[in-house]
Amino acid sequence: MLVRRFVSYGCIFSLAAFLPPPQAYRGQVNSLSAPDTVWLSRLLEQRAPHLQPYLKAAQQYRIQIIYTQVNRDAQNRPILKHYAFRLDTNEYFYPASLVKLPLAALALERLGVLKAQGLTVKTPFALQQGSAGCLAQVPLQRYSVEDCIRRQLVYSDNVTFDYLYALVGPSHAMKALRERGYTSVYIGHRLGRSCSPAENRCVEGVTFYRSGKPPYTLPPMCSSDTLRHPYAGHPYLLFANANALSLKDAHAVLISLIFPQAVRPRQRFQLSVEDYLLLRKYLSMYPSEAREADFSPTEYHDGVRKFFLMGGSDSVRLPSRIRIFNKVGLAYGYLSDVAYIVDFDLGVEFFLSAVVYVGESQAGYPSAAGYPYEVGLRFLRELGWVLYRYETTRRKPYFPNLASFRYDYR
Repeated sequence: MLVRRFVSYGCIFSLAAFLPPPQAYRGQVNSLSAPDTVWLSRLLEQRAPHLQPYLKAAQQYRIQIIYTQVNRDAQNRPILKHYAFRLDTNEYFYPASLVKLPLAALALERLGVLKAQGLTVKTPFALQQGSAGCLAQVPLQRYSVEDCIRRQLVYSDNVTFDYLYALVGPSHAMKALRERGYTSVYIGHRLGRSCSPAENRCVEGVTFYRSGKPPYTLPPMCSSDTLRHPYAGHPYLLFANANALSLKDAHAVLISLIFPQAVRPRQRFQLSVEDYLLLRKYLSMYPSEAREADFSPTEYHDGVRKFFLMGGSDSVRLPSRIRIFNKVGLAYGYLSDVAYIVDFDLGVEFFLSAVVYVGESQAGYPSAAGYPYEVGLRFLRELGWVLYRYETTRRKPYFPNLASFRYDYR
């Protein structure tokens, strides 16, 4: 039985600022479960001849693509239409850092429940050291939830993922996400350090250090629940407890954080207006704007976590009118990016998500961990530009007001 330390989440914040007014409003023309699977292939065939070598070998590259058009009605409310290329929720790919996105949202939900204890996104907390093994090797730094989210969304930091892993708990995270319809999710291991499957079912105690008050502690817990892996037995599954998140579910999570009013109530996270603003700010922030002292600006340049348009390159600069709100994953030969891309001046806005596999590790190959990642980065960069250029020519019923997505990053 699961040792319980969590109170029921429930609806804890008002979403009045995001919910549509009473008049009829349909936020999505079609569903992500039944996207248009013909049109996108034709568009790419017409407008992206340079990508055809990839697309004709899509099975080899395990490519999946989702493109969501955004139109606005007269009240500036978003209306979404989904298109897909080779989308297959039954085909496993390793999501790597994509799992940080839903966990960040769940951490803010958790903190919302605990706010009665005087905790905020800026309250520092630390992990309690266990007695043996992985649980005895916890990092000693104190971070706030906001620190963790910033470091994970801007830099894709693995160490602070383990902090939110302990705060939320993997078993609770999986159940909460599956209840919202994100059925592909499996959170089975930490990212900041290597732990056994048994150790990954346990989480450290968490101590918050409140200003002017005694510390507030959540005890360690272990779960005996063994939720079935949604990809158990799949030939691409790397190991039995490998993390999982389908491209469709990752795309849907991002939409719910950008446009909660456009998705069904059960899919929404129970977040405050301030929580949504915080997530969007850090999804779109560059490392040069975050200025974390312990991340080298040479290694963590502005393009390092922007695969669409920038290709992960330190030599690409986008005009300030373009912003990418995104989360990427990169590991074991898989590259993925889930993004909402806007051009404030031209009124462009669209969602684009894709995964590409670049093959087995090649000994001696001059790239990270021996994988030829630049092959995948080139594909994702050009795919982003193809859809962006199309969007600049697409006629829309109303020019969008995107002012709510402009941030002061100083």
